[in-house]
Amino acid sequence: MRQGKGRATEGGPPSIFVSAGEPSGDWAGALLAGALRRRRPDARLVGIGGQRMAGAGVELWADSSEWGAIGLLEALGQVPRIWGTVHRARDRLVRERPSAVVLIDCGAVNLRLARMVRREGFRILYYLPPGSWRRKLRDAKVRDAVEVIATPFPWSRDLLQGGRARVEWVGHPVAEAVRPTLAEENAWARYGLDRRRPVVALAPGSREQEMRHVLPLLAEAAARLAGEWEGLQFVVPVAEALDSTQVRAGFERARVRPTLLSGMEYDALQLAGAAAVCSGTATLEFACLGVPMVVVYRASRATTLQYRLFRGLIGRQPWAAMPNIIAGREVVRELLGSAASGQAVAREVGALLAEGGRREEVLAGLGEVVRNLGPAGASERTAELVLELAEGESRSD
Repeated sequence: MRQGKGRATEGGPPSIFVSAGEPSGDWAGALLAGALRRRRPDARLVGIGGQRMAGAGVELWADSSEWGAIGLLEALGQVPRIWGTVHRARDRLVRERPSAVVLIDCGAVNLRLARMVRREGFRILYYLPPGSWRRKLRDAKVRDAVEVIATPFPWSRDLLQGGRARVEWVGHPVAEAVRPTLAEENAWARYGLDRRRPVVALAPGSREQEMRHVLPLLAEAAARLAGEWEGLQFVVPVAEALDSTQVRAGFERARVRPTLLSGMEYDALQLAGAAAVCSGTATLEFACLGVPMVVVYRASRATTLQYRLFRGLIGRQPWAAMPNIIAGREVVRELLGSAASGQAVAREVGALLAEGGRREEVLAGLGEVVRNLGPAGASERTAELVLELAEGESRSD
């Protein structure tokens, strides 16, 4: 195996490669880049990611914004392009030899990249390793493929011990990121919302496929809710990768005119009395805001069949929503596939808006989930580990 510590250990500033393959990884990568800049303003940050990482000062070798796919069949068409990107990144890594390689989630891509570059003597840290939310270890490959693992959950730290990697529990980045900057009384005015009327947040997801399947579901639910609750107001976070005109048109076809937000604007979302949220990282963001929610998901028939087979026969995972997975029980209602109808979503949101048992039960459960995310500061703690690795101070050496 070729040995090479990278250019930073020769006296220059550190050069760090970061690979993130999906919107949630791009978001975490941007937070990590900010933490690295605060510690080492002279560091050169390069990698694979999206616009958030680029905005945080990462020089992108490739844009992964369009890599997100719901299921195997939808993903197959992207495989040649993705693997081409991975091999070009590997070749450039060998030429430029950065001080450290950081991989974020996206195991299908990043575990393969780890195996490719480890043979070249690179120091590798895996941040948010795939499947870290699981309470039982299904695949131990990651703990022998890298030098350091920075995992968001304490049980994941314990499960991943025993390999060549040093394993650290750093907490989940969502715990540091979800921080409204405006007090509620100022946020009402800032977004033109009436504090005397209830607000419902509708989060349709971040992928084009979700626009086809989840957005119409939420629009139908919004129309039903508007007919049942006088003066109801809606806010809709629109992911950067999506066309806000398309999102608005989807709701207007259902005669609903929501306030569109630029991504997860926490100042506005904190005002919501309840939410209907597409399954994904956004569910943890709403949990941190203390907004009771119902989690929804719809996909193509092929992807739905694939998910049911994986969940029931292979994965044995009883829940799809991250709050439920983290709690190990049902905290929020899941309406998935054929169970996800506009009527069912509206009914659950209505129960969450009403004062009483269902609302209080969900809020108590979300409090438990947030405590499991660990203390704020995951990005800072991970940045410290990355720089230790880049400077040759990892215990795994």
